[in-house]
Amino acid sequence: MSSTLPSPIRCNSCPPRRAGWALLATLLLCVWIAGCATGARERARTAEQAENYDQAVVEYTRALQERPGDRALQRDLERARLRAALHHYSQGRRHGSLGNYDDALLEYQIAIEMNPESGEIQDALRDMRLAVQTRLIARAEGQTELEALVERTRTMPPVGLDLPEGVLPDSLVFRESSTRDVFSALGQFADVNVIFDPAFVNDTMSIDLRGASLKTALTSVARSTRNFYRVTAPQTVTVIPDTPAKRREYEEEVVQTFYLSNADVGETMDLLRLVIDLRRLAPLTATRAISIKDTPERLAAAARLIAAIDKARPEIVINVELLEVDRQQLREYGLQFASPGSPGIDGFAALDETGGFSLDDLVNVSRADVFVANLPGLFYRLLKRDANTRALANPHLRTSEGQTAQARFGERVPVPVTTFAPFAAGGIQQQPITSFQYEDIGVNIDITPYTHHNDDVSLDLNIEISNISGTGFGGLPTFGNRSINTTIRLHDGETNILAGLIRDDEREVLEGIPGLSDIPVIGRLFARSRRETQETDIIVTLTPRIIRVLDLDEADLRAFRVERDTGAGLDIAAPLPAPTTLGLQPNAVQPNNQPDAGAAPILPPPTNPPPPQ
Repeated sequence: MSSTLPSPIRCNSCPPRRAGWALLATLLLCVWIAGCATGARERARTAEQAENYDQAVVEYTRALQERPGDRALQRDLERARLRAALHHYSQGRRHGSLGNYDDALLEYQIAIEMNPESGEIQDALRDMRLAVQTRLIARAEGQTELEALVERTRTMPPVGLDLPEGVLPDSLVFRESSTRDVFSALGQFADVNVIFDPAFVNDTMSIDLRGASLKTALTSVARSTRNFYRVTAPQTVTVIPDTPAKRREYEEEVVQTFYLSNADVGETMDLLRLVIDLRRLAPLTATRAISIKDTPERLAAAARLIAAIDKARPEIVINVELLEVDRQQLREYGLQFASPGSPGIDGFAALDETGGFSLDDLVNVSRADVFVANLPGLFYRLLKRDANTRALANPHLRTSEGQTAQARFGERVPVPVTTFAPFAAGGIQQQPITSFQYEDIGVNIDITPYTHHNDDVSLDLNIEISNISGTGFGGLPTFGNRSINTTIRLHDGETNILAGLIRDDEREVLEGIPGLSDIPVIGRLFARSRRETQETDIIVTLTPRIIRVLDLDEADLRAFRVERDTGAGLDIAAPLPAPTTLGLQPNAVQPNNQPDAGAAPILPPPTNPPPPQ
């Protein structure tokens, strides 16, 4: 008996059926994309009607990314951006009128992100930045009594060794006059006794001293004739030949104590030794003072140098914020950013306009730490206000320039450390001694700030992220450690973000009938277990704000001359005050031979010059 196997039946309709399923899947995908775009558009319109223009811009941007060629969506996005810019511009003006410059600056920055072509917003942003800089540079009004006393007496000469202030008359010109007569005439005009050393050599000279001060005139005449002078008594000047022997003979020293308010005593002493060549100086650590014994000229130079360096350090407040963000929510916010060249917001309007990054770049980060700068203020604020974002810590670290500020987020875990010691002196180390050392587990941040003249702040960062990774030999914990040492430079108020600190939380929930679920072995029949896994990302933001700048004035920046011990020092850096003209005294000599009109008058020798002593 033979049987015939049935031949397989061919279905010629299978390829068309597969094509139909593919077409249906494509249609469903298009409908889903259109639905997403439509849902985003509806949410954007709802937010716009509620005058929540920031959220409207976000939703329109998301819808436009789903449908890039939709002209209507582009017009809606542009309208929402303009309205958001106007809203933030109005808020900035309101904060500025109330004196809240930081908030006003933030509002203007968001407004310029929304409408970068607005000249009015650009002018307002520029004026607000200038106002912030002016507020920082402005010196504090008023001084304490001690500050005024130190500033007033720091450059004063010793008692009885000062010379009259003011300037000489404009008619004081000497031509082919003897040196003795020139010094004597200067003394008569200023009511100062001028005496001469027995070794003084008289010579002939011509000099124009119109409008000069008495100190300047005496120093100029002494230098040009190879002499020097000393204020040897009140209202008395002695003129001496400039020779090494005479300098040793007339060398005088004074002692002055300088009280420092901000500078370091050791650094100041080293500076004085190297720059001014001071040798006899000693510190007073208890009062932060330095006592110096030297010539009046070097003490005057030391006073000028100390006044220039004894300044308070700039101070910076660093806003450290630790945020816990759901990874899925972070991805959703990442979709709200547009890459350069595409519609949307690209974050080019940060404080330091050197380029942009988006949170979308943070989605694919590894477990290594990634620094991202130029975060647009709008989306950063939206991320902070999201319900799925939780602030773990928000300390404000205030520190001085060059001083390290520390932030510790986490816990301290005791770790046993065993050492061996001998049972007796000189024996073998066999006795174990166990002590505990505490390790900081979590996020540890060390920040050292430095300010720049353009209101930039450099931050030396030492960031360490550690966690307990497991259990090792003997039940001791093992630690996972990641650290970064870097230096970043931010503008005042600019936010830097650190992300990629992924955290996985797992928990197991047991649900069942009370009592029955606790029975060993068979209790599982009356219970149900569920494992929940949540993945979050830890974001650390750093925002430096300068609250005190270096208090410098023009006198601190100008050069000054260190005199060669010629008498009263000539300070070319200090501007002359509004002086009174030193008039002729009753016994002064009037010029008796007047030249032609337009020529400078010539002062003849005095009739009764003081005799040498």
